[in-house]
Amino acid sequence: MVWHAVYCTELSIMKLDTLDIGNNDIKGTIPTDICNMRDLQVLYLSDNLLFGEIPSCMQNLTSLRILGLSENSRLILKFPSLIFAKLTLLEKLSLVNNSLEGVLSLSSLQNHRQLTKLELASSGNDFHVQTENPATNLPAQIQVLVLRNCNLNGNSGIIPSFLLHQHKLESVDMSNNNLSGNFPSWLIENNVNLSHLVLGSNSFEGPLPPSKVHTSLQWWVASSNRLSILPVDINTTLPNLSYISLSGNSYMGNFPSSFSYMNSLQYLDLSYNNFLDDIAAAFVGNMSNIIGLKLSGNHFYGSFSPNILLPAVKHLLLSDNEIAGKIPEKLCGSLILMTFDASNNKLTGPLPTCISALSELAILNLRGNSLAGSIPSEVCDLQKLVFLDVSKNNLSGPVHCLPDLRYLHMSRNRLNGTFPIPLYLGNNIYIMDLQENQFSGVLPKLIGKSFPKLKVLLLKGNMFEGTVPNDICSLKYLRLLDLSHNRLSGQLPLCLNIMGSDDSLFDFQPGFGTFPVLFNVIGLPDQEEFMTKGRQDKYRGNILNYMTGLDFSSNQLKGSIHESIGGMKWLRALNFSENKFDGSIPQSLSNLSDLESLDLSHNNLAGQIPSELVALQSLAVFSVACNNLSGPTPGTKGQFITFDLSSYEGNPYLCGPPLKKSCFATPSIPELEENGEQDDKVGHIILFGCSAMFYMVGFWTSLGVLYFKTSWRRSWFSVVDRFGDCVLVKFFVFTKNIRSTN
Repeated sequence: MVWHAVYCTELSIMKLDTLDIGNNDIKGTIPTDICNMRDLQVLYLSDNLLFGEIPSCMQNLTSLRILGLSENSRLILKFPSLIFAKLTLLEKLSLVNNSLEGVLSLSSLQNHRQLTKLELASSGNDFHVQTENPATNLPAQIQVLVLRNCNLNGNSGIIPSFLLHQHKLESVDMSNNNLSGNFPSWLIENNVNLSHLVLGSNSFEGPLPPSKVHTSLQWWVASSNRLSILPVDINTTLPNLSYISLSGNSYMGNFPSSFSYMNSLQYLDLSYNNFLDDIAAAFVGNMSNIIGLKLSGNHFYGSFSPNILLPAVKHLLLSDNEIAGKIPEKLCGSLILMTFDASNNKLTGPLPTCISALSELAILNLRGNSLAGSIPSEVCDLQKLVFLDVSKNNLSGPVHCLPDLRYLHMSRNRLNGTFPIPLYLGNNIYIMDLQENQFSGVLPKLIGKSFPKLKVLLLKGNMFEGTVPNDICSLKYLRLLDLSHNRLSGQLPLCLNIMGSDDSLFDFQPGFGTFPVLFNVIGLPDQEEFMTKGRQDKYRGNILNYMTGLDFSSNQLKGSIHESIGGMKWLRALNFSENKFDGSIPQSLSNLSDLESLDLSHNNLAGQIPSELVALQSLAVFSVACNNLSGPTPGTKGQFITFDLSSYEGNPYLCGPPLKKSCFATPSIPELEENGEQDDKVGHIILFGCSAMFYMVGFWTSLGVLYFKTSWRRSWFSVVDRFGDCVLVKFFVFTKNIRSTN
């Protein structure tokens, strides 16, 4: 819905005292005509899509008691501002997740004596709230106070001193402000009605909570601080706590037994501390009635009790521990379980077939264990399952049945058979990771029509064969594709540039069901592994929207790399290595301005490296090694100055830096002399060989003639005898003369 000024003009004529149009996805700026509605006492515009600056003329709405502009992330308000100085009748001011900028001194609200609700939280990091220098002394008794992500007092760590004089607080949120010192237990002691206290992402230390009994506190968040000591009597001092989040601190030792005696406790998050205990200790007493339990990232060991009963649990997150043994059949009795994350433990045995009883299960993450056996067909009965991760286990055999998933991870097992996803069930799947298994056969010809929402497809390290189907081009959201290390052959589809044409953002942090706002079940970000820049990197959460790449390496693909690839301007990684591609390197690759990794090595590419590639300013990895390329390299221009010999090796006809072979080299004089000497040696060898050959031919020819021609033989021997006699006579005469002389 677009907010037209004409609507506001008509409304201003009606002299309304209340205008509530929140949560309507209204787009546009706030019209200045709203400033004419001077009788307004309540103005609620929260949860829309408003943008632009808040009109300064809103200071004329002096009758306002309630102003809500929250959850409009592009709605800009710059401080210091005169807008609120005149609105002294304000009782509730809500500016949460707006684009707040500048510095707001709370002393500017000292005349707002009726203010009971103050909510300030910027969507950016350019907003500062000062409560000291000058010190703020609010005369009003605040009931709801939100100062979240406000660079409070310049991140000096100072807690606002005016809070010492506040005694009617019911809800306080000062998270993400780098506040330091001892935990402010006095906030709880001074405010008997305080029910929500949120102080996460600060630097508090020391003991907590107070020793006095406080029966009102229900929500307590102190995650991501430096806390290390938990009171043993928390079940008596804070008996009505229903939600506790102490994740990311420095707690150690055994699981606190006091939690087992808290009758009201429903959600407990102790993740990413240093607790060391048997996992069975976490399910004693009232813990069996817990709704949400998060113990991830500790050192819990041992195995689940075979008699474990968690009838009320909806969210059970135990990842990154050392839990061993089998998944107990009794866990299937948790009929309302929605989230089960036991990834990165030491679980063994098969997936229990009773899993079909978990009809509400939406997230199942068993990644990184030692589970064995096959995936039971009963998984297909989980109609609400949207996230399944069984990667990095020892599962084997074919996959007979799967439900209609959104996120599927089965990599690094020994699963086999043909493509495991039924084509009629893939209409909603976003992620498909089947890497490093033993799947075989051909890729589905209708892969595009069957999985139209596919964003990530990872099939590396299987035994798929045949051609890459043309229908893959119709996957308009697919921007991360890995088909490497298979047996694919033939040519790539010419329409490949059409793939990934839609850049819509996806939510890679799935959250399903009804969760408390602060219970970080949504902290199950999807994670993928993709080879780029010569290494296997992990991409986690919504960063996957910005990691894009194609990997066809280590197959038997052939033909030329089509120029149309240059139209995929969203590419960051491109790997065609270890195939049979021929032809030239497409000049159009220079259009891939975001390209960070380009590997064309180990093919049959010929021709020159296009000089236009020097325009790739983001290129960090480049290889054309082991081809038939010729001519000059891109030299030391642009990013190519960072690439060494290994990027070009195996191309004997390439020249130019960083290769030692120059493209303009002329022979030196010593080289000519050396070449001349080598030529003379060759000539002498040829002359000697020819002489020897003629001698042997003449000798054996003469003998042959003398042997077969008797008359010639007689004449020859007669001549030899006469020549011999003559020589002997002359020899004797010469000898006699010498003797006479002596």
